[in-house]
Amino acid sequence: MRILFAQMYNLSEHEIKLVRGVVGIYFIFLATPGITYPFASSRLIYIGMSGSNQNSIAMRLRGHLTGQSGNLGVMNYANTHNLKFTYYSADVLRSYGPENIYDMERFFLSNFLSHHGSYPICNGQGGREIADVSNGISAEVDWDFFS
Repeated sequence: MRILFAQMYNLSEHEIKLVRGVVGIYFIFLATPGITYPFASSRLIYIGMSGSNQNSIAMRLRGHLTGQSGNLGVMNYANTHNLKFTYYSADVLRSYGPENIYDMERFFLSNFLSHHGSYPICNGQGGREIADVSNGISAEVDWDFFS
């Protein structure tokens, strides 16, 4: 099974409203050529998750734009670059394996690390190892979407 990305949205208040109340995993990336990671370049700068309707993907994205999330890297990129986002709802992700959204986030981070040699630049995982958490997820991620 392959996890494909098809939609992209501008990281703007207008388009953030489209994911109000959605729980799942979101991906923030540059609109133009991106970051040179050790194994491959990518426009992807952050993988995040929303674990509840009260802290939906829209709330998380808004927090990144305003700096309330505490992730100054994403906020600074948003202030200086055209950023986009895409997402998968938790309901759709359940078809790939685990019920736990935290396991799915760890799967994406671990998979990105193995394909790019580093975590996304704004994930702040430098020096920490995330165990391979395939947890029955037998899927390939289409990282080329972010190339």
